[in-house]
Amino acid sequence: MDFLTLYTTALDFELGSEDRSELFTLERRKLAVNRAQREFARLTQCYIREFTVPLVDGTSTYDIETATGDVFVNFSRRPVELVRTVGAVVTLWPLHRHDVPWLDFHRVGWRDSSVKGVPEIVAYNPDAGLANVILVPMPAVPATETWALRVAALATPADLTADTDQPFQLALDAPVQLEPYHWALAHFAASLLERLRKDTEAVEHQLALFGAYVSDYLGSRRPRGQHNRVSQQRDYLKGSGHVVGAIVQGDPRV
Repeated sequence: MDFLTLYTTALDFELGSEDRSELFTLERRKLAVNRAQREFARLTQCYIREFTVPLVDGTSTYDIETATGDVFVNFSRRPVELVRTVGAVVTLWPLHRHDVPWLDFHRVGWRDSSVKGVPEIVAYNPDAGLANVILVPMPAVPATETWALRVAALATPADLTADTDQPFQLALDAPVQLEPYHWALAHFAASLLERLRKDTEAVEHQLALFGAYVSDYLGSRRPRGQHNRVSQQRDYLKGSGHVVGAIVQGDPRV
């Protein structure tokens, strides 16, 4: 579903109004859809981008946030990989992920070590910033090779601007896996716009439908046999009604 469809057809349906110039202006509709995209990404951690950080011989510390720009939110569960390129041959090495206290306990003396080699561990160093990492051992990059870190990170999706833009369009799992959840953005956007009519019941109804999509997405990604409840800042699921797969009852696409 493209941006145009979301801020026109989808919101027309959810709001029960085709007003696009007085209360529900196009500008307000677009802002609401973009805020909805960010909220769905925040709650579900669905927006994962892949970034490549070049490595320098003898340099052990890297700031992933600086390398990826302002879109970086946190590391995803996917492994950080060492990418070694020799001519046309590319080799991937998954790195063990730990933190600095783990290194202090298990790799005593690592802070003063000048040993170089092929990194085995990528350690987070929160004291120096959320995305600061240390490679152990520090990389020894041969002159004939190019080394880099490949990081699959949780990110903030860029705002939709063009009418043909797709939600989450740069995510690793887009567009097929996330397309069934696009209508969730219409529900959250409608909840924001219903506040302009001061319709509290409609606001809560739209938030509940949005929450059902969030719950469905998280449930579909939960490992089999795991039943832990996901905690959210607010209970979007209160009064959400019945969920059928990724489609909530009342969705016009059913």
